[in-house]
Amino acid sequence: MDRSPSTAREGSPADIPCAPMALQLIKRPRTGGFVMVESLDGSSAKEYFVRHSPRNGKDQSLLHLRSPDESDEVDEPDYYEVLQINRQSDTEAIHRIYRIMAARLHPDNPETGDVEQFLLLKKAYEVLSDPALRAEYDARHRKRETQPLPIFELKDFVKGVHAEANRRLGVLSLLYNQRRQDPENPVISLLELERVMAFPREYLGFTIWYLRSKQYLTMADNSDFILTALGADYVEENIGKSKPLGKMLFPNGEEDEES
Repeated sequence: MDRSPSTAREGSPADIPCAPMALQLIKRPRTGGFVMVESLDGSSAKEYFVRHSPRNGKDQSLLHLRSPDESDEVDEPDYYEVLQINRQSDTEAIHRIYRIMAARLHPDNPETGDVEQFLLLKKAYEVLSDPALRAEYDARHRKRETQPLPIFELKDFVKGVHAEANRRLGVLSLLYNQRRQDPENPVISLLELERVMAFPREYLGFTIWYLRSKQYLTMADNSDFILTALGADYVEENIGKSKPLGKMLFPNGEEDEES
């Protein structure tokens, strides 16, 4: 474990409660993960959520570090996605899935251990296994659900030759995540696509036509859209080819492991 002092550009030490600080690093801090920050004398320590961590060779530094108990509705991880469960999962399912995933990601596991993902999993479990914390988290999530996803504001989805291709991948990634998180209710309506992507249905008409013609999606009995096996294959084949797709499928930083 590297306990040498680490610089934290943009926000250090003012945003860190006790300075100077030493950052405990097993490997490069991953965007969307958690790291432990402690004082140099070891008198205090606290987990922090990594809002952004650039790839800059050996001299890794943290950008925009904040405590996970400080509300930040934009950057807060999707804990249901971290545990890969749907929002209707009961406490028993949360306990069971956490035990399995924790054993896999625990740092002592020489094959699949991952310190940063383990800390993120642990934080997700702490929130979702506590009824009061889960209710507060769900309330924040419902508020966020009324807003478009920020990623669709990127020019990648609006301008240029690849904008239409990215919109197709955007629709498919939303359906992919919906099916993966809630297999019993894998549908998304056109109205929901309009809201989440911040595009009017007129802009999505060509996109939907193409995806239906390629049989990447189909329509359920209620006219909502549902991902097909061909659509899932298309998404997985393009994960490494599209940065926006990676951000949508792996909002908590796991894309680093796939690239």
